Amino acid sequence: MARNGVRVVLDPEGIKEVLRGPEVRAQLDAVAEEMVALIRARGLRTRDGRPLPVEIIAEDSTDRAAVTVAIPHPAGVGMEARHGVLRQAAQAAGLTVIGLDPHRKARTQSRKKRRKKRKR
Repeated sequence: MARNGVRVVLDPEGIKEVLRGPEVRAQLDAVAEEMVALIRARGLRTRDGRPLPVEIIAEDSTDRAAVTVAIPHPAGVGMEARHGVLRQAAQAAGLTVIGLDPHRKARTQSRKKRRKKRKR
């Protein structure tokens, strides 16, 4: 890529190395721990009175460092649907959350149609 006489060459292997590096992993772990603390602070409980279980799962099989914060309990789906437990914790931890928007597919399709009309 050249702009104003400056040429930038991306190094895919170097980018992979950074994304798999300990600094990125530490940052992800910190955000995941913050999310877990925020969820536990809400004091949500399952029907049997136990605290809602929340866990962090390290994703080592991807091309970059990744973690998943999960509620490994059948009540987890209902808690997320009813209370937005994971979504709210992610937002409070500073993440941008793009959830399931039922209208998103329709908007995307509309954009594609408009682009096709412009090309004609």
